[in-house]
This record gives sequence, structure tokens and C-alpha cells, in this order.
Amino acid sequence: MRRLRLLLLPLLLLAGCAAPSLPPAEAPPPAAASAATGVLQAPPPSIGLTLHAVGFDALPGWSADNFAGVWSAWRADCTAPQPAQVAACAASRTVPDDDRDAQRAFFMQWFQPWQADAPGGAASGLVTGYFEPVYDGALQRSDEFPVPVYGEPADLVARPAADGGVQRGRLVDAGAHASLQPYWSRAQISADAQLQATLARHAVAWLHSPLDALFLQIQGSGLLRLPDGRMLRLSYAGDNGWPYRSVGRWLLDHGKLRGTVTMQIIRAWAELHPDEVQTMLDANPRVVFFRAAPLPAGAGGPRGALGVPLTALRSVAVDRSVLPLGTALWLDTTQGGRPLQRLVFAQDVGGAIKGPLRADLFFGTGVDAGDAAGRMQSPGRFWLLLPRTIPAPAPAASTAVAAAH
Repeated sequence: MRRLRLLLLPLLLLAGCAAPSLPPAEAPPPAAASAATGVLQAPPPSIGLTLHAVGFDALPGWSADNFAGVWSAWRADCTAPQPAQVAACAASRTVPDDDRDAQRAFFMQWFQPWQADAPGGAASGLVTGYFEPVYDGALQRSDEFPVPVYGEPADLVARPAADGGVQRGRLVDAGAHASLQPYWSRAQISADAQLQATLARHAVAWLHSPLDALFLQIQGSGLLRLPDGRMLRLSYAGDNGWPYRSVGRWLLDHGKLRGTVTMQIIRAWAELHPDEVQTMLDANPRVVFFRAAPLPAGAGGPRGALGVPLTALRSVAVDRSVLPLGTALWLDTTQGGRPLQRLVFAQDVGGAIKGPLRADLFFGTGVDAGDAAGRMQSPGRFWLLLPRTIPAPAPAASTAVAAAH
């Protein structure tokens, strides 16, 4: 279960960079009484970040966030809560869905902000954006739709990984000494007609362009508009176990393009150089497999790695080896030169989202969301909102109202 990404320079240029190994996290400090509230605070978890307890008044823009969509994302979080959030989730059931002042007061009562710095001392990381694209396609191959969207192969093996995720590949040398190796790479598949035919038998849909297929895989999921008007949701079902490599980076490194590389620029280059498209595509060995399901009326966003529907501008993808899924975060970044400060929830992961202080903000579905996600590439700061061991006294009504305005 994952998500998709229209990815401009962020994913196209930076996603292929391998994340460095993180040093061990600092040992969490012992629980301490808050001078402001006199309640016992929960110590931070042992993760690859350095954390410092602060007050809500230290969160840039906390009082300006209108909390639109927060409760939807929080309710989703509570369907798959971290153990430390169980009490907070239970307490939130009495908070009205339409009372944003009460929702803000709830977080101030039940959560403690912790400023997050990278182990090396850096206070700022990178924030990019992703979205759910919508493509025309079909369930059967045709001249108009010749490009397969592969379903999960029968011989793809999945095993738990050390970071809490899943390691995927194929078993080599069956028997007691069998080892799990990456599945066939994109270049190996494109060079082997028999392998293509085998995978095509498990295709869940067919697209018009190989670039549509590439960007669908980068984003991790998408909507498919069938010729009869029906809509399908294509969701992440697995991958071939290879790391993501940026085709934008390949174009720059090989002198094909200069300057900023966007999805639109890549498409334009591909139209002018059709004989080189497959070589460009093969530069990214990662292949994503999908499942398809009808889109019911009123369906929410795609499901992220946490297993819950993503909420536009409230869900982020993170590196789960650094940050547990389900964590609430205060995000301070910019988009188009304007502040973007909001409460978000770590509900997804991405092959390109690696390292500390790294987040990919989900912008929603469709063209407008894609345009906004494509412009999202900015430095950002992060604060973790971790549940208190004992909730603080509820903020005064006047304080909550003032904070909302």
C-alpha cells in the first residue's frame, strides 16, 4: 500500500540519492515534569532524530492553521494507532468533528511538541510533494492503450525488513540455501520479450504512454478512467526490490537537458527523442506493481503505508526507519515563497523518501493537485507531537479561541 508522486525536481532529481546510514539515536531522557503544566511528559522514542521539548507557542504558525482536514486525518490515524496514542485516540471520541477550536485544544492538552533536529545538528530538511494522477486507460490491450500496468507477479516473494517495512524479490537457488534477490530490473524486463509476456498476463490495466506508466509508478497509485466512464483506483501492491533512480538525474548527467527538470519537460524531451525513451526509462531499475479496484462513490484518498486513506495537505510520506508511521508532526516550510505551516500525520512512505527531516506532502488527486505537488520543493523544519503520559489541563476557552484566529 503506498502512493503516487508527480514529482518535479524533488523526486526527479533528489529521489535517486541514497540516504546515508543514520548514527544511533540519542538515548531518550528520563520522563520529566513540565514546568508549565506540572504533568509528566512522555519521553521521546528512540529514533534517528535529536528531540528537544518546546511549548506550542514555539511552533511557527500554530495559531494560524485553520485545522481543515485535521480531524479526518487524525481519525484515520486512530484506526491504526501507535501504542502510545491509544489513550489520546479514546479521549478524542468526545471531540466534535466540526469544532476546530476544540480540536486544537485537544492537541494542546494531549500532546507535547518536540523540536526535531538531524543527528548531525541540522535543523532543516527537505519537503517535496506528491499526488494521485488520473489517466485514461483500459482493461484490455489495444493500439490506443498498449502499455501494461503490471499486477504483482506470482513469483514475487515478500519478507519483513529490519526497518519495519517489507523486502521484496525472488528466491534464488531454491531449498535450504535459497536467498532473496531483487526481482528483475526494468532494463531486464524491457530486454526480455518472454518475461514481458509473462508479466503482461498479470496486467491489471493498460495505458497510452510508457511515461504515464513511469509517473504512475513514481507516485505509487492513481485513478484510471475507462472508455465507458468508470473509474478504477490503481494501488501499490509491491515492487521489484530495486532502488528508485531519477530519470531526471539521468537526463542531466548525460547532457540531454540542463537546468530545472520537470515532468512536463521530460515528456517534451521524450516526444522529440522517441528512440531514446526506453534507455531513459531503463535508468530507473525500480518497477512498481499494482492492484486495481472500482472506485466507489464518495471514496477518499488512496491508502498509504499506514493502511489508512490519505488526506490532502494533512498526510505526509516519511522514512519509517527514522520516524514511526502514525506520528503527528508540525511542518514549517514554504511553497511558492509563501509560508506553509500545518499539522500533518506520517501515514505513508516512498522509495525516494529517505533520511532524517524528509517529508513528502500529499496534495490530493488530479491536475491541480499535481501542479501544486510539482512546485513543492523547499527546506522545512519539523516538530513531533508526541502523546503525553498524563494530559495537560485543558486550555482555557479564551486561549483556544484566540489561537484559532
